[in-house]
Amino acid sequence: MDKTSNNRSLIIFFLVTCFIFVSTYLISIFARGYRFSLKNGFTLSSTGIISAVSRPKGASVYIDDQLVTATDDTINLSPGIYNLKINKDGFVPWQKTVTVKPETVYQADIQLFSAVPDLKPITLTGAINPSANVDNTKIAYSIASASATKDNGLYIIETNGLPISLIRGISHQISSNSTTINWSKFTFTFSPNSRQILATNKDKHLNYLLSLDTPINSQKLVDITNDMEKIEKDWQTQTSLIINAKLERLPKEIRPLVSTSSAKDIQPSTNEDKILYLAQIDGDIKKDIITPPPAQSTQIQSRQVKKGNYYVYDTKDDTNFLIGNSSNLQNPSWIPNSNNIIFVENNNLKVVDYDGTNQQTLFASNFDINCVYPWNDGSKIVILTAPYPTAPQNLYAISIK
Repeated sequence: MDKTSNNRSLIIFFLVTCFIFVSTYLISIFARGYRFSLKNGFTLSSTGIISAVSRPKGASVYIDDQLVTATDDTINLSPGIYNLKINKDGFVPWQKTVTVKPETVYQADIQLFSAVPDLKPITLTGAINPSANVDNTKIAYSIASASATKDNGLYIIETNGLPISLIRGISHQISSNSTTINWSKFTFTFSPNSRQILATNKDKHLNYLLSLDTPINSQKLVDITNDMEKIEKDWQTQTSLIINAKLERLPKEIRPLVSTSSAKDIQPSTNEDKILYLAQIDGDIKKDIITPPPAQSTQIQSRQVKKGNYYVYDTKDDTNFLIGNSSNLQNPSWIPNSNNIIFVENNNLKVVDYDGTNQQTLFASNFDINCVYPWNDGSKIVILTAPYPTAPQNLYAISIK
């Protein structure tokens, strides 16, 4: 009796062990993308996975024009080339040709943009000579036509991501006009460290250096024109330090290709794994500078770099993508917290994925192409425009998400 009981226990133990082993094996191969198929008999075939994540959520996912699911979800597909389309009412459709590899996850992390941008004023009494610092977190401008004289002067907006209803509340005056100074006659340039503003009146050959760390008294300002050479040298040193810090994020093989004439010529994305840069010379980027991951992007690369073109290098993927030529692509900049770049082309405000695909127009109207500033949270773009030709120009926020 005991022998029979022991045999039964051994059989149960063996069966449980086999079940655990088989289950673990099946779970592992399913996780790697394998699926059973009845096309050629009962076979186990390798598949790949598309993981489609969108902001906002709940967008429809189409594979080769067939609705298959909604974001956020994963789709198992046989290896091959597919047309992936993401659509949601009220947003511009997103689509891309993707290559699905066996046992590999293609990550589609998609930001959808509003098909009907919402335009709201930030300033109401005009915005004269607006200028932003290098990372677009501060915008300086002047007002000259406020109904109350005390409201005319120099203002600062900090793009700290507050709701649009509060924007006018955080636009604060840092210096009022005086009997000797009318700030509307000046242009403004931020120092590389964003702690100072150089105010310049070319007609009167005046230059004032304004510190943003202390209150500004327009009655006690001193013209620093004679010190301009020293200030420019100091700012060049600051700029060099900023550029060198950005260059260090790139492999050493790419650094000689990158323009260093301005801090705007090299811009890391928010998470700093992608670098937007302007090429200063022609050159080739060799393959496999780093060991690429299995899920490396399969979009067409541009490893033959041409002077005057903007590119994005992905430091994790070891991929290099062409964005456009500087002769027709103006003021490119990352949209914060995204993998998208905004720029101006043919007087249209456009956006493109970091790999150069999926270019879309966000806004097509009359605006100052030199005043395009993404808000710090990536939800809107600040532009300078007027509703009709004789109206004063004001700063407006375009809600794009």
